[in-house]
Amino acid sequence: MKKLLIICCAIIIPALGMSQHKPIKKVRRVSAAVKGSGAKYALEDKNDSAHIYYMKGWDSYKAKDIDAARYYWERGANCASPIPSKYSSAFRYGLMLQTGEGITADKDASFYYYNLGSADGRPEGDVDATKNVASYYENGITVQQDFKKALEWYLKAKAQGNRFCDADIARVRKKIAQGL
Repeated sequence: MKKLLIICCAIIIPALGMSQHKPIKKVRRVSAAVKGSGAKYALEDKNDSAHIYYMKGWDSYKAKDIDAARYYWERGANCASPIPSKYSSAFRYGLMLQTGEGITADKDASFYYYNLGSADGRPEGDVDATKNVASYYENGITVQQDFKKALEWYLKAKAQGNRFCDADIARVRKKIAQGL
């Protein structure tokens, strides 16, 4: 009889919400961009589906499941939340579309996703996506070649923190000065 009472209490009390245990908040490691702020961990945002899709995409990509990576990055790119993971997902999906990795190559669609990933040059945007938009304008890929727009986008990429744009900026400025 004692055992039955203990088993009943073990099942009924937690079910009624009378447990003495407090819920444990999940934490995740802070990205390199946030590490400079001194925080080592941040509370996990359960509503951050763009981040979840982005990470699942990377896990799938590392496991060489390209179809799953494409699926997750496309989903992450189309999430409503304006967070860096959304823009990184858009860049990754755009890159797959550009190169035809796991999907039929489509440069128009890749340009769309690079634009989405760039976040119009805002700080939360993906710096590589912004640089790729500039490259599309510089080389006239799916858009009219326009060196002034290319320069504008390279400068946005530099402002976002891309350290590899200086040669591109100099090259495009030289073309503009030559009247091309």
